[in-house]
Amino acid sequence: MKIGLTYNLKRSNTDREAEFDSPETIDAIKKALEAGGHRVKLYEATSPLLFYSLALDRPQFVFNIAEGKNGPYREAFVPAILDELKIPYSGSSVLALALSMDKTATNEILKYAGIPTPRFEVLKPNGHYKMENLAFPLIVKPIFEGSSIGITSKSVCHNEETINIELQKMFQKFKRPVMVEEFIEGTEITVGVMGNYPAMALPPMEIDFSPLSKRELKASGYGIQTYRFKTEYSTKANYYLPARLPQETILKVQDICLRAFKILRVRDIGRFDLRVDKEGNPYILEINPLPGLDPEHSDFPRIYRLMGKSFEDLVNDILHFALERHLIENKFEPEQPFS
Repeated sequence: MKIGLTYNLKRSNTDREAEFDSPETIDAIKKALEAGGHRVKLYEATSPLLFYSLALDRPQFVFNIAEGKNGPYREAFVPAILDELKIPYSGSSVLALALSMDKTATNEILKYAGIPTPRFEVLKPNGHYKMENLAFPLIVKPIFEGSSIGITSKSVCHNEETINIELQKMFQKFKRPVMVEEFIEGTEITVGVMGNYPAMALPPMEIDFSPLSKRELKASGYGIQTYRFKTEYSTKANYYLPARLPQETILKVQDICLRAFKILRVRDIGRFDLRVDKEGNPYILEINPLPGLDPEHSDFPRIYRLMGKSFEDLVNDILHFALERHLIENKFEPEQPFS
C-alpha cells in the first residue's frame, strides 16, 4: 500500500518542539511500515506545501504522528487537511484531538460521564485565586500542553505560599489560564488502549520511581512524571506490566479507560495516565490520543516490549486497527485495494 507518514521533525530542544519526533523515531516508523510491505513517503507538517503535496500524491492511507503547527488545538491541524482531501488516516479525528488538548474540557466530560478524575479549578492571570473547594496538596498544570511540558519538581504545592509562587511562574510562561488540580498521592500507572470494534485495554503499566537517586528523585518531584523525568531519567525507573495492583483494581482501571476512550471519541490508539490512591481508587489524569512512539523512551513502545512484542508489531498493529475502522465505517471496497 502507498502510505504517507505525517510528522513534525524535532530540530531543537526548545519547549515548542518538545512534542516533536526525532529523525530516529521517524525513520523507525518508516522502516516498520516498509517491513509490513508498504511504500512510504514522508510529509512534514510544518511544510508550506503540505496540502498541495498530499493533494498531488494522493497516498492511499496516512499514518499520522504529527503534532501540528500553532495554537492550543494544533494536533487537529493535519487531520483537518486530510479530511478536506478525503484521505483516510490513522488515529483520532479533529474533534478528539482538539478536545484532548484542553485538559479542563476533557475532565468536565469525564466527570459528566461518571469517570473519576481529580477535582480541579481554572485560574486566570490577574484573577482572584480562590481554591476553597480544593484540598492540598495541589498540582499546577498548563491546560494546553502535552509531554509534561510545564510540569516541574515544584508543580506539586502543599500550601498557599508555594502555589501562589508556582501560579505566577506558570502565568508568566504560558500567558493563559492554568489548571489547579488535587494531587492524588499513590501509584503512577499508564494504560494503552487500542482498536475500535471493540477497543481493548492493555494491562496497566506501573512506573516505579524508587531506583532514582535522591537528586534525580527531587528533580522528578518525588514521584511524578515531570518534563525533566521524561527527558532525562525515564530509562532509570522500573516498569511493571501488569502494575502491582490487586486484580480487582486492574479491571476497574481498564474499564474506566475503555469508557473514557469511547466517550472522548478516541480512535485506533490512545494512552491514559492515571494515579491509584492508597484506597485503590483510580483517577484519570491525562489522555493522549497521539501517544509518543519513540522506540526507546515512549511508554507505548515500552508496554509492547514488556508484552514481548516488537516496535514493528506496534506500528503495524496501529495501522491494522486504523484500516479495519476505515473499511467498517465506510462499508465499501476502495478502488485500490488496501494490500
